[in-house]
Amino acid sequence: MIRCCVFDADGTLLDSMPMWRDITYEYAEQKGVHAPAGLHNTLNRLSLEQCAQHYQGLGVRGTVEEIVKELGQCALEGYRTRVPEKPHAREFLQLLQENRIPVAVATASNREGVLLALERLGMLPLVDYFTTCTEVGKSKEHPDIFTTCAAQFGAAPQETVVFEDSAYAIRTARAAGFPVVAVKDAISTQGKTGDETREGLARLANLVIADYGQLIGRLTPAEDLSQGLGELLG
Repeated sequence: MIRCCVFDADGTLLDSMPMWRDITYEYAEQKGVHAPAGLHNTLNRLSLEQCAQHYQGLGVRGTVEEIVKELGQCALEGYRTRVPEKPHAREFLQLLQENRIPVAVATASNREGVLLALERLGMLPLVDYFTTCTEVGKSKEHPDIFTTCAAQFGAAPQETVVFEDSAYAIRTARAAGFPVVAVKDAISTQGKTGDETREGLARLANLVIADYGQLIGRLTPAEDLSQGLGELLG
């Protein structure tokens, strides 16, 4: 039986990966450093602090804290005004709330920006707990952010479904005992090989969806959504 769900934000609840791809190269250009091709694929798997360190390695001047702040400011306007939800994401969160399954959001991105987008899209009232890799102190290469969210609801990993678009985070969650739903994202899998491809995600996750409408269709109507979700994920 499933007791709670943990969602990534970028590429999972929010269709924001195109924005972050563009920011990757725009920021490097603003700072006068060369951004190698595919840099956004490298940064996609890092916390903001790790991204800042990577930019320092490319020659960007400033402290990690200063660079993190600048990257966050670059994204704020997009989160505030134009980043859309992934198809049927709000509808699925509403379904979970109606069935008393609590929701956490666990993101590697800037807290302020993600909250702005979730509020604008009507999803924030459907979120019971929110945290970031910065607040937890570790990237999603470690399971801490997932276990922290599960602990908020008194749930064990096997009672907690993680929704992610990135292969490395899916791998982390699965290794820690969480069932995982992979949400396909074109940017997250673009130019990738092995487990990073769409086919690779299918090998890593319990279930792969293109949008939440597919999941809603498979779970409703249901007398017990918690049990139905658990059975669907095996």
